[in-house]
Amino acid sequence: MRIYDVPLVFFDLDDSLINKDAHTLWIRWRARRERWAVVEAIWAYLSLYRAYKQGRITHGRLSAYYRARTRGMTVSDYARQVACFYQERGQLHIYRQAASLLFAYRRQGTRMVLITGADEVVANEYARALGMDDVISNRLLVQGNRITGLTTPLCYGQGKVDLARQYVSESGMDLHQAAFYSDSHSDLPLLEAVGQPVVLNPDTLLVQAANDRNWPVLDWRGA
Repeated sequence: MRIYDVPLVFFDLDDSLINKDAHTLWIRWRARRERWAVVEAIWAYLSLYRAYKQGRITHGRLSAYYRARTRGMTVSDYARQVACFYQERGQLHIYRQAASLLFAYRRQGTRMVLITGADEVVANEYARALGMDDVISNRLLVQGNRITGLTTPLCYGQGKVDLARQYVSESGMDLHQAAFYSDSHSDLPLLEAVGQPVVLNPDTLLVQAANDRNWPVLDWRGA
């Protein structure tokens, strides 16, 4: 694996550093524990997954999903559930190659940032385990300690670019100094904005985009 000489590297999570979508892993875990999770699973698969991968997700749709996902939970309840999910299932899906890649960047002093459409609670669990320096993610909207959706902008599509640009600006850098690893065509805006895009375990649409742009491709699936 080639390591790029950059001061900052962004990593996507779903299907990139882990071999599944974190939403899917959560739903399967919940479905074994709570009957309500079956409804959550149907909502997610029918309303979110395909739209997410095709770059057509909306704030209203994703917020509605989170209201269903966390129904009846306080923020602390949700955090406890996520910690249990990570220990029982989430950590099992980290690509073994991810450890070597992250270690190499850490050794050369590169700042590593997880930038993901997962919510902040899930993202922080993975970030701690992976040794990330920072997290950029979707953030929960909370009213009276109850989760009512997500804040804007979403960490998705162009919103991910805006959040990354804000981060590098506050750090005294710009996106041309950064690398970004992602699997998804929905991340094409940020891949095009950074100085060093790297396509990791790409979906079909992103394979074509990478070929057209002569971007480097890593594929850990089946390795």
